Amino acid sequence: MHKFGLKVEGVYFVRGRERIDALKVNEECRYMLDGHVHVMVATNQGTLQVMTAPGFIFDGRSGPKIVDWYAPNLGTLEERVCWYVHDCNGYAKDLSFSDTNLLLYAMLRDFARYRASKAALIQLAVGLSDSWYGEPKPNEWCYCNRDKVKTVWITKAG
Repeated sequence: MHKFGLKVEGVYFVRGRERIDALKVNEECRYMLDGHVHVMVATNQGTLQVMTAPGFIFDGRSGPKIVDWYAPNLGTLEERVCWYVHDCNGYAKDLSFSDTNLLLYAMLRDFARYRASKAALIQLAVGLSDSWYGEPKPNEWCYCNRDKVKTVWITKAG
């Protein structure tokens, strides 16, 4: 993926929109999806398909509650989808660490309608550490997700 020129052309629900839309903020910031969710993110460089099985748990916008005023833990449906896709990419199934964060930047800017500077600041923050990226360890809260997420990136021809 190339940052300059990357544009999100559309985000489409194949199934499960109502599951993400119905989530309510909770104290633990853990959100279990009770059914299948399948989202497609179309960009000018390719398409990402994200699929999760029932029982998948994500944490909304990662990070401390003190930054909720700047970027809410759940927020709008568009923000929720951005956090969901980013969390799914964090399992290192298909995109690299830098591409995962780059796609978050583009989704926040083009889909959630964040200012480019705000999206870039969030991209910088999530890129400070890669400790959250890759196969979860057995003692991590997200370990149960390892077999419930699938991502497929298809590079656009040309």
